[in-house]
Amino acid sequence: EDLVYANRHIAPDHLLQICKQVGPILDREVPSGVSGVHSLLGAGKHSLLRTSQGELWLELSTPSALVLNFLSVIVVEVCRGRELTGAQRFSSINPVSNYQHMKMHRRILGHLSAVYCIAFDRTGSRIFTGSDDALVKIWSSFDGRLHSTLRGHYAEISDLAVNFENTLIAAGSCDKTIRVWCLRTCAPVAVLQGHSGSITSLQVRVLVGAWQVHSLFLLLLTSDRPHKFTEKPRPGVQTICSSFSPGGMFLATGSTDDVIRIYYLGSGSPEKLAELDSHTDKVDSIQFCHSGERFVSGSRDGTARIWQLHQKHQWKSILLDMSATLPGSAPLTEDENFFKPKVTMVSWDRHDNTVITAVNNHLLKVWNSYTGQLLHILKGHEAEVFVLEPHPYDPRIMLSAGHDGNVFIWDLIRGTKTMHYFNMIEGQGHGAVFDCKFTTDGHRFAMTDSHGHLVIFGFGSSKPYEKLPDQVFFHTDYRPLIRDSNGFVLDEQTQQAPHLMPPPFLVDVDGNPHPPRFQRLVPGRENIADEHLVPQLGYVATSDGEVVEQVISQQSAEGEEVRHSALDFAIRQLQQHQDGPVAAQAEGGVPARVPEPGTPRRGRMEVQSPPNVGLRRSGQVEGVRQMHQNAPRSQMATERDLQAWRRRVVVPELTTSGYRPPINREISNEFRPSAWITDVIPRKSPFVPQMGDEIIYFRQGHEAYVDAVCRTNLYPINLDRQPWKKMELRDQEFVQITGIKYEVSPPTLCCLKLTQIDPGTGKITDRSFSIKYHDMPDVIDFLVLRQSYDEARNRAWRSIDRFRSVIDDAWWFGTIVGQEPYQSEYPDSLFQCFKVKWDNGETEKLSPWDVEAIPENAEQPESGSAGVPVTDEEMMDILYKPQEGEWGNKGRNRESARIIAGIEQLVTVDIAAPFSGPVDLIQYPTYCAVIAYPTDLNTIKLRLKHNFYRRLSALIWDVKHIEQNAKTFNEPRSKIAQSAKIITNVLLKFIRLVFSEDPFVIFMFCSPSQEVVQDRDAWKDHCKRLLDYMFECEDSEPFRNPVDQREYPDYCNIIDTPMDLGTVRQTLEEDRYENPVDLCKDTRLIFANAKAYTPNKRSKIYSMTLRLSAFFEESISKIISDHKTAVKSSLKLRRSQRFRKKLQHQESAPSRQGSTRYAGSPCLCLSNESDVSASEEEKSDGSADSDSSSQSKVESRTAGRRPCRRSAEKKGAFGRIPTIVELLSPTISMKSRFYSSTHSWFCTICYH
Repeated sequence: EDLVYANRHIAPDHLLQICKQVGPILDREVPSGVSGVHSLLGAGKHSLLRTSQGELWLELSTPSALVLNFLSVIVVEVCRGRELTGAQRFSSINPVSNYQHMKMHRRILGHLSAVYCIAFDRTGSRIFTGSDDALVKIWSSFDGRLHSTLRGHYAEISDLAVNFENTLIAAGSCDKTIRVWCLRTCAPVAVLQGHSGSITSLQVRVLVGAWQVHSLFLLLLTSDRPHKFTEKPRPGVQTICSSFSPGGMFLATGSTDDVIRIYYLGSGSPEKLAELDSHTDKVDSIQFCHSGERFVSGSRDGTARIWQLHQKHQWKSILLDMSATLPGSAPLTEDENFFKPKVTMVSWDRHDNTVITAVNNHLLKVWNSYTGQLLHILKGHEAEVFVLEPHPYDPRIMLSAGHDGNVFIWDLIRGTKTMHYFNMIEGQGHGAVFDCKFTTDGHRFAMTDSHGHLVIFGFGSSKPYEKLPDQVFFHTDYRPLIRDSNGFVLDEQTQQAPHLMPPPFLVDVDGNPHPPRFQRLVPGRENIADEHLVPQLGYVATSDGEVVEQVISQQSAEGEEVRHSALDFAIRQLQQHQDGPVAAQAEGGVPARVPEPGTPRRGRMEVQSPPNVGLRRSGQVEGVRQMHQNAPRSQMATERDLQAWRRRVVVPELTTSGYRPPINREISNEFRPSAWITDVIPRKSPFVPQMGDEIIYFRQGHEAYVDAVCRTNLYPINLDRQPWKKMELRDQEFVQITGIKYEVSPPTLCCLKLTQIDPGTGKITDRSFSIKYHDMPDVIDFLVLRQSYDEARNRAWRSIDRFRSVIDDAWWFGTIVGQEPYQSEYPDSLFQCFKVKWDNGETEKLSPWDVEAIPENAEQPESGSAGVPVTDEEMMDILYKPQEGEWGNKGRNRESARIIAGIEQLVTVDIAAPFSGPVDLIQYPTYCAVIAYPTDLNTIKLRLKHNFYRRLSALIWDVKHIEQNAKTFNEPRSKIAQSAKIITNVLLKFIRLVFSEDPFVIFMFCSPSQEVVQDRDAWKDHCKRLLDYMFECEDSEPFRNPVDQREYPDYCNIIDTPMDLGTVRQTLEEDRYENPVDLCKDTRLIFANAKAYTPNKRSKIYSMTLRLSAFFEESISKIISDHKTAVKSSLKLRRSQRFRKKLQHQESAPSRQGSTRYAGSPCLCLSNESDVSASEEEKSDGSADSDSSSQSKVESRTAGRRPCRRSAEKKGAFGRIPTIVELLSPTISMKSRFYSSTHSWFCTICYH
């Protein structure tokens, strides 16, 4: 109280008045940063404690550095702030037209197969892609760098989901498992098994998986003991879509039984709330809105419904009929009325005011979500749309993408297109877009396609992405894995978990390492010295028979070896151990076992030690891509281990030395193809496979070959992948060779696809298996020609019968001792069933087809230990004899002589010089490390001369390898590759045109320089080449032949008009297509049938259909365009000829009047082959006029008239005058057609 009384002069607002006075006084002494602003709590220039000295220090001091981890400006928040302050509306600050500036930053090839799913993490900094190649890859969204590859699945990835904490990613796969990885370490967290069907969708609230057999699977990952809930409505029902409510408490699912099921997840266990059965067909799309308790469902019944929860827990819906049209629009046509619309995808805008539905007639429809009114119909797509992605914060924007390769950004308010991108892939048509996602800030979006690409779009500059190569793979991406019982995996080669392996190398699609500047993009390699950034890549064969890459060695700048892993050390020791006997032999040690002179070497079961080849096949470099896309595979449709592998030579490591060391370009003889492959003279043994061979496969012999390879460690072989492990095989199988492929490696391996033949009917079945083998010393052939087998089985041998056998081009004589099974497990097998005694006293096991009867006049050996040379006549007598039709009507000898003469003429052409003989391995030492099966024109000619080929199809297979080898060793578009293509095409056409004797005529028309004038029939050749190319594409395998009705009995119930590529090709060869448009319609029908019978958009056959149809559409469009141009040119040419004819007629009128020697019509020596009427000539429906009709017109117009003398004189002076059509026609068929009408031609153009 005393204090209050002593200060009674102080008013209640005394402190406030002091503060008001301090501010202006301080402003006069030390002005603040903003005049007029006074604050007691300010800082810096606004603080009440600021001084003039402090201001001076700030002016003289160096500005502080920027904080490295500053946050970027969030445009959304800035726009919201401006909107709240009332300065401007969001739509005026960020108009829709801004989105047209979103451009493609980068397209990256990162997968070998279609990529069906993509996702961003919660920050938008990482992109996740899941592909049919069973890989999940993590990319940077800012610069496109590949951060990591998540391996573990062995089937197609069907869906991806990231948890809300942004710490885990889950991937569902068709291998019936869900794998969860940690995003920080890429370590596997869980492998969720227990599914009995392929997973079709995956979401994270609790982890939800929907798959094809069990309908629903719920797993709570955050609990100590995960809770699993499985819903099984009834047998045959599949849950195909699901969606969470915004708060995560409700889950809606759609099923194939037309029912929508609602679950509540807020209690201890999931509780089913309702089953909604308003739809009349399966529900395959469902989506909750962003706020509230509404969701939209789409069905194949042609309707969508917007559902809302009302009082008393009742769900009511608003019907959206896909057949609805906008007011004032034109009435539907008859076809449109007949068309049944189906919903393919549904989505909401960001504010849930509108619902967007995609319909199978390629339209998008925008609906008012509260009234169900149709607002807009968006047109632009040309195929079905399965991607609808709303903008993360802008309710006006919707992104759509479809299988037509188009990506659109739509303005939902106006119903117009804002941005458009077409996913065109050079040489392969368009790539169907399978998934697309926005980042959380809406500045970027990314999409994936059917060819394995990741495409990133965004605003601004694409400079951060320019440092990235077009093809981005890790060299470890496709290494084989080994799995434990819990589903976790280890890398087979290093025995390490994938996430614990060292940083991989960056390679392209063919497995070639990228330059050092790209290697620094790999996480963990940013600061590595240059000499360690480029590996020396070699390839090793794994236990399953595949060939995988491995870093062989790297050296430091001083040439010292860097430290190797324990695995490398162990492999090197093993190699040294294998090198021991060979090295000892080279240094004068114990020599290898050599057979005694005079002994026929058929002791095949006693396998000698082979030369050292080591575990690494450093010359056999396999690319990452196994030609999974539209690339020809040289006549074969094989299993995975027979796919077309491109080979590359070893990439030497780089050094930092100032001088480049000399590179050893010599290739070891181990890589040179053996005589078994390059021989031009036919022999009975070893067996050389050829296309179309009908053979007997002996399981015993194959097992003996595999045992011999394993004993000698010749190359790694997986016993579990042998054919008898995969299917039931008898001791001997009747098969046909339907695929051949050779592998570069020491030794060169032959990969065969063997299709089984029904012994009763002799028809090819749909069962097949594949084998790998090579001609191995002392190992009996286990493949025998059916003809030789039948001949041997019909011979009757007794115990004391004498025989002779061909070994190394000489007859060796012996005596049959007895007959008994080679192995007791196969008592009926004839393989090695004879026990024989050679004349030198040795005994051995032989097969019936190895022994021959001794003719009476046969030359006998001088002694028992000597052989008798086999004459050419004797060799031809025991070799394969062609069957009827295998060499056409002329037979092998006449046909071979014709083709030999054609080759001799063809090699005189300049562009044929590189292919006239074998490649010079001294000049091109790496050739044999890239090309497994070398061939050339001279080799083919010598083989024809010696009757090496058993049938014409085997010759054609050899000829095709000229072009294939040139494109493999050189750039596919190089000049020499183009020359190889021309030579190959000329020779193939010459072979097929059995009456042709002059290949120069074909060469003239096949050469690009001769294609000057368009020919209206050229489309037939182009379409034939297109179909041939499609047949060699792997994607065409399901469409090459008619669908087997026994395997798919319901096919005809679904498909009204079956069609296949074989039928199309046969129709084309029979000349029953009038124009390329008709062929196009039939081919499109194939793809339409495939989509109708297999509507699952994530199935492998569906993606194959999309890729092949895109390639076909790109190719056929040019053919149709060229054909139309040719038709117009032909019409113009005919009209000009009629004009000249009329002009000549007028000019010659006076001379006719004064002439008494000739009377009648003028001589028109330059007219066409027939003087048909104008109306007939102007007909142009894309087809050539009938020869018979033209001939009849000629005969009718020339009846009773005789040729004039002037025409005869011209013919005598110049020979036959070619017609205009002959001069313009690039096809031999038309040329031969007009040869037969020479007489009629002269009668038509010059008559009395």
